[in-house]
Amino acid sequence: MKRWLSLALLALCAALALTGCGQTPSEPVSSDVAGPPPVMERAEHLRILLPAGTNKDAVAEHTDAFCWALREELERQGWYVDTITVDVADNVNASGKALDDGAADLVILPASQYFPYSESAVLMMTATMPGLSVVSIDPADWNGSMDAPAYTDEDCPYRRTLICSTMSDRGRELARESKNGALTWEDVSSARWLLPRIATSSDFIYPDLWLQSAFGKTMDDLTDVHTIDGYGALFTEAGHGSADIIVIPADLRIDYAMAWQMGENDIDYTGKMGLGHADSIFNDIQVLGVTSTIYGDVMALSLADETLAGDSFRTALTAAMDVLEGNDAARAIWSACGYTGFTATGDSYYANISGLTLYGVGD
Repeated sequence: MKRWLSLALLALCAALALTGCGQTPSEPVSSDVAGPPPVMERAEHLRILLPAGTNKDAVAEHTDAFCWALREELERQGWYVDTITVDVADNVNASGKALDDGAADLVILPASQYFPYSESAVLMMTATMPGLSVVSIDPADWNGSMDAPAYTDEDCPYRRTLICSTMSDRGRELARESKNGALTWEDVSSARWLLPRIATSSDFIYPDLWLQSAFGKTMDDLTDVHTIDGYGALFTEAGHGSADIIVIPADLRIDYAMAWQMGENDIDYTGKMGLGHADSIFNDIQVLGVTSTIYGDVMALSLADETLAGDSFRTALTAAMDVLEGNDAARAIWSACGYTGFTATGDSYYANISGLTLYGVGD
């Protein structure tokens, strides 16, 4: 009898145990065992190539932190990347070639260098820079030291190029004619033009578009065009009257405003040599023409690696870059390139230059 009661009690305990010791079967049972990890897509590498001219020391200082942050954010977007590297292009042409031959996966380069290789890559984002207080296409709004153009706190993905008169006698005459609204093709075609010897869309392509819009002509129709190394040398020659018209990015006079009025033996806080002029650069260097908007350097993803070229990775990369806008290391890397960050765009933002080739100018 006792043996039978013992067996009955054991059976009852076993039954209670199966129901969770008094819990109803419908109630969940807590557990410390984690569920299966989320499914991750995987890429072997993401080789990033920054544009020529980037501050390599600054890049070296922040590369490890940047790569770590980018890898973490890509993982949050569902992608694990084995290796992320960052390098700087030796020259502008090397960037386009890297896209063409698949030597780099993510290349940042001028738009004018991207489009010849656009069949080998997809445009992901556009670099941003500090905005400007003047956005008008009316040259008069850019002239004069009163209400002179200045930087704003807003990040902006585009700029304009300015066609400006110099301090030569002919340059001053052109400025007067422009104020009277009487600037003609004969005026600009008879002037001596000076451009920086830099292969960027702001220096060559957009002045070409301005000439087409204003006069139905192109840079090829000009007969007296010369180039010079560097913006400092360009402003020096403009101040000496060695040319009549110069072509500059819209923010360049802001950058040289202090140096313009400093003594020639002085150096401003950015390292620019003084140019020794009494009046403001916004009075001396007058704007004759303002180009259409110029969207900035592009972040292009190579199509050579099918894994990276797919929609899934492209979406993850854009989302990761958006998040890294607030990351100190990422902002330091972009600053080393001359940018404030990046914003998502596409080929359509560059419709006015996508079919053009870079204008070549020689002395």
